[in-house]
Amino acid sequence: MKVEEALLSVKRVVENFGDRKAIYSFYLEFHRRLEVLKLVKAYREHGSTLLDIGAQPLITSCALRELGYKVVAFDIEPEPYMEIAEKCGVNVVKCDLERDELRTTDADCAVFTEVLEHLHYYYAPTVLVKINRSLKIGGYLILTTPNIVSLFRRLRLLLGKQPIYRYHVREYTMDEVLAMVREAGFNIVKAYYSAVNDLTYIDAEPKAYLGISQNSWT
Repeated sequence: MKVEEALLSVKRVVENFGDRKAIYSFYLEFHRRLEVLKLVKAYREHGSTLLDIGAQPLITSCALRELGYKVVAFDIEPEPYMEIAEKCGVNVVKCDLERDELRTTDADCAVFTEVLEHLHYYYAPTVLVKINRSLKIGGYLILTTPNIVSLFRRLRLLLGKQPIYRYHVREYTMDEVLAMVREAGFNIVKAYYSAVNDLTYIDAEPKAYLGISQNSWT
């Protein structure tokens, strides 16, 4: 199954059992999730055990499950999205990353996307160490996080606007993220800047790429 098909297959579940936040997230972050799914498929085989860490609203978890992976989703507040998880067959663990251990050591891959910036910077390095401990030798970490020095954020700052999203504790430069990842015991396989985050809200017109009605997400 193609990653686009896997992600689109989750649409009906999200619309039927998700709240407004989940529905908006499905459409507005569609391309970012596609990028993550493609990375997982490139590095991990069908049937591998994946941890989706900081997983709500569980859209990525469901798409990964549809692609044939064994998925365990971790989140501090999964309760509003448990119906989505149940419909997709995703195992969910309630977990405060800053305080709790993941309590697994045999995962093939950890997906940690758009979560680092929500953690207190004091705990961020420790959380990465916990994730490393959760993986088998040779396991992969797929991490995405906003770039504090992106053109989009620089322009906002020049216009006198706060460049950091209000729900983010701290955003990082590429060098800072790579340093934390290395200190947590990972080897860097690939690191790159993605245009997806900054283009998301421009790119995410449902009619443009999904052919769905405007009423589906308003």
